[in-house]
Amino acid sequence: MKHLFFMLLCISSIVAQQKESTITVAGETVKEIKVKEYVINIELKEVLADGYQNIESRSLKEVVESYQEMMQGIGVDFKKFEENLLYRITSSYYNKSEYYFYTTSSIDEVQKIISQKMKGLANTWVDIISKDLTNTEIGALNQKAIADAKDRATEIAKTINKRVGAILYIEDINQKRNGFYFNKAKEPLKHQIKVTFALE
Repeated sequence: MKHLFFMLLCISSIVAQQKESTITVAGETVKEIKVKEYVINIELKEVLADGYQNIESRSLKEVVESYQEMMQGIGVDFKKFEENLLYRITSSYYNKSEYYFYTTSSIDEVQKIISQKMKGLANTWVDIISKDLTNTEIGALNQKAIADAKDRATEIAKTINKRVGAILYIEDINQKRNGFYFNKAKEPLKHQIKVTFALE
């Protein structure tokens, strides 16, 4: 029994030493995100009469027809707009509004469409969809991030008179598709990866 206890104690000590002889750091590099397409979303809503502002009432059908004519006037085919029925059925204005979206890869077309104004065009917003990164592109970013992680680990190891050894573990939680954050448009997008090294 004492012999077994001694063996377990030795194993625990070895495991503890192994855990103490590693260092985990996050490496990073800058990645470029390219736009795949823009999705223009619009809400068309019936117009209620307002005598004070001299506004006449218009049914939802009339508003939709007017928007179609306005799009035709700028060279955009309204038939390419798709109704967003899922958005409509979850709206509190189900019988008073219709929602549509239009997909394009042209920023000029986006600017042309969203610059149009009329009564009954209640809301307009744009979703930007990025291109997915390929596995090859992700692999190249990972190599740069791992190199950065090794540089960081090396500097830390120097402070305790150690040097960095082999890579023991890599954790990559990056996604192929990345979002656009407009409030941080000027900040570079980071590709981060967590790496565990042996310490020698």
